[in-house]
Amino acid sequence: MAEIGKNVIENLTSAMYENSYTVYREYIQNSADSIDKAISQGLLTKQNAYIDIEINPHKRKVSIYDNACGIPKDKFHKILSDIADSEKDRTKDKGFRGIGRLAGIAYCNKLIFRTSYFGEDVVSTMTWDGNLLRSILSDNSQHPSASDLVDMVINTTTASADSNEHFFEVIMDGIIPESDNLIDEHSVIEYLQAVAPIPYVNTFMYKNKIYDFAKENGFAIDEYKISINGNPLYKPYRTTVYEGTEGNKTQCDEISDIQFEILKSPKGETLGWLWYGITRFEKQIPIINPMRGMRIRKENIQIGDEETLSSKKFFKEARGNLYFFGEIFATHQELIPNARRDYFNTNATQSEFEKVLYPILWNDFYSLYHYANKVKTNLKKVVDYENKKNEYSSKASSAGFVSKNDQEKAAKDLENSKKVADKAKHELELREKDAQRNGVYSRVYNAINSAYKPKEATDDNTSKSNDNKKKKDSYLSQSLSRYSKKEQKLIGNIYEIIKNILPKDTAEIVIKKIQEELK
Repeated sequence: MAEIGKNVIENLTSAMYENSYTVYREYIQNSADSIDKAISQGLLTKQNAYIDIEINPHKRKVSIYDNACGIPKDKFHKILSDIADSEKDRTKDKGFRGIGRLAGIAYCNKLIFRTSYFGEDVVSTMTWDGNLLRSILSDNSQHPSASDLVDMVINTTTASADSNEHFFEVIMDGIIPESDNLIDEHSVIEYLQAVAPIPYVNTFMYKNKIYDFAKENGFAIDEYKISINGNPLYKPYRTTVYEGTEGNKTQCDEISDIQFEILKSPKGETLGWLWYGITRFEKQIPIINPMRGMRIRKENIQIGDEETLSSKKFFKEARGNLYFFGEIFATHQELIPNARRDYFNTNATQSEFEKVLYPILWNDFYSLYHYANKVKTNLKKVVDYENKKNEYSSKASSAGFVSKNDQEKAAKDLENSKKVADKAKHELELREKDAQRNGVYSRVYNAINSAYKPKEATDDNTSKSNDNKKKKDSYLSQSLSRYSKKEQKLIGNIYEIIKNILPKDTAEIVIKKIQEELK
């Protein structure tokens, strides 16, 4: 008879997961399954169900507590000591492999499970000795089987309790120094805000639009009340896009609307659905913005991270995913997360899912942000011309040119800018026709147009320009009435030399300063 050695325990704990934060996800998904069961049995309502996480860095202790079903005393030992053996339904439950509960043992000295089942007057407690487990795993002289090793490191006790109590609690006691991030409250919050099945933050103005779409199309978005040290968690989506740092940030874009897609197989089966934010696609979304990138979710728990779709080559350009905010909800029961929960198990449904999703991300998304770039590029050329025209008009009406030659150069530059703007206007007409044929393009075009639309010259400037046509040309140096015409001409020549040898902004500052001094 084959024997499974002790090293399988190591493979199912510290070697299984990419980082230690995943223990929170594993225990939360188990709690969520228990809450679903308690609600279906009438033991709880959705409003009364909760998952509380307590992080105590001073005691190096973490607790994950839910008020759901708990585990009956006669099943307690078997359920929590059996490895990779679970009664859960892999097509319905969030956690179903029976290995996630072991996740915490790799990161603490003691892993404790406490539970009470409704109607029973007992609290059952199982303690896993993490220090002893690691010692045996590293001792080459000891070769217990995996099952014998489990029996060596666990201890079970019971105590009396109120028969109305029902809960399940995981305690990681004595977090080891190598896993300090598990007791860094801020980092844990950031991780769970992205990963956990929680509601959208109330300030995200499009959350109701997402809920309405899901409801209208029969999609459930699993959400649970989860808190850390008493503070509730929410997905931190927001409409404003920032650049810079948290202490010194400025707005660079915004979500002006959202778009939905339903993912259907060639046979018409619904595989999932998605939403994404419509912005001006000014640039790749800076890292300061939480929840950037399209993210995959199953039962509203994140699969992988913001880089998953890029690493799987769903985008034509590696940067493509970071132009978007959005979520892809996998709904088909055969889209099953793998053991690491960084993607799906390979099967026919997963292959169909990719074939449906691929053209949306590879073609449609690529075309969308490149379309936005074409609109912005050409609109900027029109804006540049309008600004130059207004500047020329303002200078002509207020003796702002330093000489006739300076004015002629500006006029020639304005003429060239007009040619560029005329060509850009033609391109914009074509982009506007694209917008008329595509509703998403239309919303992007309108968002960019309202942000970049050039300001018209003021009536005051127009009036001054018209008045200027009625009188003889005048230049900046001619306003220096204390000097003779010959001296004014000399000053004008000096101004022109300054403009020719210095950058435009610097030249204007120098000339302005000289003009003020000479006045």
